[in-house]
Amino acid sequence: MNDQERYDRFLSALGFRANLDGTPSGGVDLIDLDGEPVDPAVRLHVCPETLAAHVCDEQGVAPGAHPSLDDEPDELDDPEAASLQTLLAQIEEAILVREPGKDHLVLVDGGVRAVSEDQVPA
Repeated sequence: MNDQERYDRFLSALGFRANLDGTPSGGVDLIDLDGEPVDPAVRLHVCPETLAAHVCDEQGVAPGAHPSLDDEPDELDDPEAASLQTLLAQIEEAILVREPGKDHLVLVDGGVRAVSEDQVPA
């Protein structure tokens, strides 16, 4: 799976849980999550490249790209899908525990952090 396909898969999964307000460059705006409004809305700063860097290992290989020991891979055991599901849970947690004025979500080692606009990496 290339970076764009991974990103599209991620946005599709996120779209099942959140109402996404368009797809502005450099991220997406989340205005609700699981039917509950996110007020104020948050911007998740993610693009195909940052997502790939977040879910790939040190060699730049996505978890799903490693050879399987099974003859027939099980879709439920897809490591890349599991990694994207973990990321979705981290986004939800970051939204729930964010402090006032920290309306921007950025991917960091080990998860997602809510930051103010002036703390968003360039």
